[in-house]
Amino acid sequence: MSFDVNFILRNLPVFLEGLTVTVQISALAIAFSLIWGLVVVIARLSRVKALRGLAAAYVELVRNTPVLVQMYFIFFGSAVAGYPISGFMAGLIALSAQNGGYVAEIYRAGIQSISQRQVEAGMALGMQGRQVFSIVVLPQAIRRVIPPISNQGIVIIKDTALVSTLSVAEMTYHARLLTDRTAAAYEVFFTLALFYLLVTTVFSGVMRLLEWRLRVAQ
Repeated sequence: MSFDVNFILRNLPVFLEGLTVTVQISALAIAFSLIWGLVVVIARLSRVKALRGLAAAYVELVRNTPVLVQMYFIFFGSAVAGYPISGFMAGLIALSAQNGGYVAEIYRAGIQSISQRQVEAGMALGMQGRQVFSIVVLPQAIRRVIPPISNQGIVIIKDTALVSTLSVAEMTYHARLLTDRTAAAYEVFFTLALFYLLVTTVFSGVMRLLEWRLRVAQ
């Protein structure tokens, strides 16, 4: 069995069409995960015991159930509730909700990694609590969370393949259709893997550049 390069070239527009959707849902899911993770970590570190408990329970729930199950639950659950949503939206909500839980724990680890002595030193200099957080804690925490945030972003990009099960026309969806029509599974999924590698490599490069800029700014 030979590897048909011409088949890949002929069907490149199909992959590029799917790539557009993959990039869209990846970018949105990463952005919403970062925002939602911030909301969750604020609750997680709250002085209100009930909020801390709810946030902790939420994190455990989303981290210990498969994201595919969450997608189905949201997609079919919305229809049962009388407010059906698209597969794209269900996938986006599930990816954001689950990864927001992971991101919240990354934020929490970054904040708690800052030495208490630095906080006390800031207070001794007459800073208020918010000033200590914004001037002393936050800049250092941001630099420390960039690498794990980058890893989580890669997880999100790869997990976008699961939204194909909800008939969202991203790369994996088009790859499955091509395979069904042509039976050229090897060429199709080899090309699909290359495209995912391209997207994750570009994302990793952007995050490394951001990490370097923050280190230089320090």
